[in-house]
Amino acid sequence: MKFKTIFILFNAILIFSFAFIFLMPFFLLGLDYSIPFWTKNWPLFTFFAAVLVGFNVFFGRNWRLFTLLEAERWDELGALLEDRVFVKKRRDRRTVRLLVNTSLLRGDVATIERLEGALRAEKPEALRRDAVIFGAARLLRNDAKESVRFLSEYADGKGVENAAWIKFHHAFALVLDKRAIEATAPLEASVGARDPVLSLLSAYLLGSLCAVSAAGGERDRLKAVAEAERSRLAGRYSARAWAREIERAKSEVHIVILSKILDEASEWLYKGAATA
Repeated sequence: MKFKTIFILFNAILIFSFAFIFLMPFFLLGLDYSIPFWTKNWPLFTFFAAVLVGFNVFFGRNWRLFTLLEAERWDELGALLEDRVFVKKRRDRRTVRLLVNTSLLRGDVATIERLEGALRAEKPEALRRDAVIFGAARLLRNDAKESVRFLSEYADGKGVENAAWIKFHHAFALVLDKRAIEATAPLEASVGARDPVLSLLSAYLLGSLCAVSAAGGERDRLKAVAEAERSRLAGRYSARAWAREIERAKSEVHIVILSKILDEASEWLYKGAATA
């Protein structure tokens, strides 16, 4: 839905609700009853007015941002966000995440590095909170050792939004760094996770690259764990339902960068089975 449509609809709903509540006594009971009602309920009038003004101020201040985002004009949006973050020092959660996501879409690694450095020096709790998306940016650089180094710092998940995913990204970085044995424990812990996409990716890596690196008995055990989870998910989701799960997951940029391995894992999910 277009932002302008949202803006108009929300204003219309607020104004209609206000008019309905305050004019209903007049139409039903007349002016004599309405005046005492309005006098007693003036705080409600103030509340509605504050909500209406606040909403319009918010949209007014962010109108250009919303317009650029809707038009997918990533370069202009990136410049606007960089001005807010680096010049105006606005480093709230929404602005930081939007700048990182926009930079990822533009392939602008330098801006992400600059933002990471600024947050590490001035607002480390914000860097920890959004470590998942900064870690995803590291993975895009194809520098496995550097990815492991960064993600190891936050792999405990404390204070990290999406703690389960930061642990997976760390394990994935270990696999890329040819340290699959070290990735085995965190990946096995993620098998059966509430998020089916996370669970499948963990099972896939566990039963393939981690199992290949393990000794005989351990190799068989890891393959059995992976196969059990593959079978469970294949029985729970039809191919069509799984496609919907993938689309849901890809609303997050840090999952979009895993598209290749996610496609491989999805093929593995239905190996030898008829898709519906």
